[in-house]
Order: sequence, then structure tokens, then C-alpha cells
Amino acid sequence: MGNNIKVILKKDIPSLGEEGDVEIVKVGYARNYLFPNGLAVDYSLKNRNLLKRQTDAIAKKKLEKKENSLQLKQKLEEVKISIEISAGDKGRLYGTVTTNHIFDELTKLGFSLEKKKIELKEHIKFAGAYKFTVHIYQDISAEVTLEVIAKQEEKKEDTRRPKRKKRFDNRYDNFNSENREEKELDNKDDIESPTDTSEES
Repeated sequence: MGNNIKVILKKDIPSLGEEGDVEIVKVGYARNYLFPNGLAVDYSLKNRNLLKRQTDAIAKKKLEKKENSLQLKQKLEEVKISIEISAGDKGRLYGTVTTNHIFDELTKLGFSLEKKKIELKEHIKFAGAYKFTVHIYQDISAEVTLEVIAKQEEKKEDTRRPKRKKRFDNRYDNFNSENREEKELDNKDDIESPTDTSEES
């Protein structure tokens, strides 16, 4: 097999296999990680015979896993996840919904799942109702309802501009008022002090 070796798994290992499975792995991976951590043993005659004696116990464990997975599937499909995302006036999302959002909401509801088990099949751009998949065990998966809610951000009014305009209007009004007073005084002087043309002649 070259750099590969056949091993018997003693525990479930995500992305590799379950307890009792026979797998082919890299020699370095087996010797440096699997064997030292008690996760697998080499595929020797002694270990194969031991595996045969444990077949019934391992089969019972797998049956329990399947039953628990079916129960989890039912619970997941009974819930609806709601996620609020900032959006524009027409419901187009400013951000994007990710498996991190979904994982956080499921955790809040008390579900203990691996994040990588969550599959979001479409890129969500608008608010609305969607579905996502949770891969639970072997061929058992749950289709869960997701509701994306558009969060409308309140527009803050700029109160400074009216104030500046008001101050400008006040200055303009004061300026006009002063001009009117000066003109009224000039007119008053012209009326009270007419020119004496008789002395000049």
C-alpha cells in the first residue's frame, strides 16, 4: 500500500468513519494521531478477531445513533429559525445570511450540532422564507425553515442645517431692518429741513 495503512476505528471520527469501520489512511496520520490518541488500531489478525467479537455491540450502538438522529430530525423540522438582517426599502439585504447566523440561532434554541453539518443551498439576497439542510447521520437529514426579516434602519434627521439657516435668516432680517431705519431717518431729515432757496437768490 506504500504510504497507506489499513486501520480499524475504535471511535467515531468525523469525515473518516465510525467505530468498527475499516479505513485506509496515511501511515503518518495513523502513527502520529490515530494510534497515540486511541482512535484506531492496526488491521492485525488479533484486532480483526477482537472486532468480530464486538460486532453485535457496535451494531447496537449504530442503531441507537440512527434512532436518536430520527428524533433530532423531527425536532429540527418543527422549529422555524428567524434572522433579522439590515435591508433597504425594497427588502434587499445589505448583508448576507451565513451558516454562522443559523448555527448561533440553533444553539440559542438548545440544539448541539456541528457547524459543518449545516448546508445553505442558496445565496440569500432578499427577506423572505427559505429552507436549509442539517445533515445529521448517514443518510438522515432535516429540512429546516428559515425566515429572513428585513431590518429597516431609521434615518436620522440633520438638525444642524435648519439652525444654520435660521441664524442666517436672523442676520439677514437684522440687516434689512437696519437699512430700513437708516432710510426712514434720511427721509425724515429731508422733510424736516427743506432747502431755503430764497436766501440763495
